[in-house]
Amino acid sequence: MSELNKFLMTDIEEIPEADVSNFEKKEMKKRLLRPKTKPRWIKKMAIAASIFIAASAMTAIAFPSVASQIPILQNIVSHFDEDELMFNHFSEVAQPLGLTETSNGSTVSIEEAVYDGTSVTISFALRTEENLGEFPLASGLLEASGANGSGSSIAMNKVNDTTYAGMITMAPDFLFGSPNTLKVSWEPESFEDFDTQTKLVGDWSFDFKLKALDSKAVKVGETIPLEGGRYKLNELLLTKLSTVLTLNKQDIDAAYVANWQLEDNLGNTYPMQFGTGDPTNEQFTFEALDPEATSVIIKPQFTKANHSNDEGKPVDLPPITVKLQ
Repeated sequence: MSELNKFLMTDIEEIPEADVSNFEKKEMKKRLLRPKTKPRWIKKMAIAASIFIAASAMTAIAFPSVASQIPILQNIVSHFDEDELMFNHFSEVAQPLGLTETSNGSTVSIEEAVYDGTSVTISFALRTEENLGEFPLASGLLEASGANGSGSSIAMNKVNDTTYAGMITMAPDFLFGSPNTLKVSWEPESFEDFDTQTKLVGDWSFDFKLKALDSKAVKVGETIPLEGGRYKLNELLLTKLSTVLTLNKQDIDAAYVANWQLEDNLGNTYPMQFGTGDPTNEQFTFEALDPEATSVIIKPQFTKANHSNDEGKPVDLPPITVKLQ
């Protein structure tokens, strides 16, 4: 999913308007918002940051400002196709929250959330009398304490005339490594119809805390040379939700577009879901590996493009096999 990486770095204000078909509108259900970053001087503080994934069970604590009420929609994840979900194991590891707020006659409820140490995913529902079409767009990113910025993906589906289901995945760029417990907030200022620009405005606000899922770090320790530069693959971080590949890069030509795929010894393949990072440190997220797998092959699938309109030519790079046990 190299397109995901490109979208995460795209300023949505620079994208021109265009007519789209119904199929294209459906594909837009998974919308990637512009990453938010803090001032450059804060970024410099993150140079010495290290990644730490705590081995603990995930719990969630709601702040008193958010009322706990009867949910407006249950089993939200069931209202999305498998290919629409970032993580197919979300409901197996997510912590129930049951947070609900009403503003201007419309109610927003967060059903579940999970933090794997590198990303946060929530499921939510909206109940309103306003007609927001089939695939409305929610404004307002999830915010994580201690993060220098983040990239987010939002998907919403219409369930019935008054109810919408939604999923948000947010990947924070932490200043000093991943915390054991993460404070998360979300203030969706509006929901908008993608077709008619009908906008529902309200004052919803949520605050909650999540603890990181248990994780296992598997050392990779391999280097991929690339025309004067290199990728150093550090480790795989394994949880019941996801698999994260961490790496460093040095002097990599901007003409290269990086994509990665995993394949285990059982024959299962795991396409890249998304990637985050800075010019020297990156991490790429995949689905959780099959628990029966004993090894995984990291397959770099790179292309090199000479200009922006060039689709690029494949670059032949060797795969790397990593033992998991």
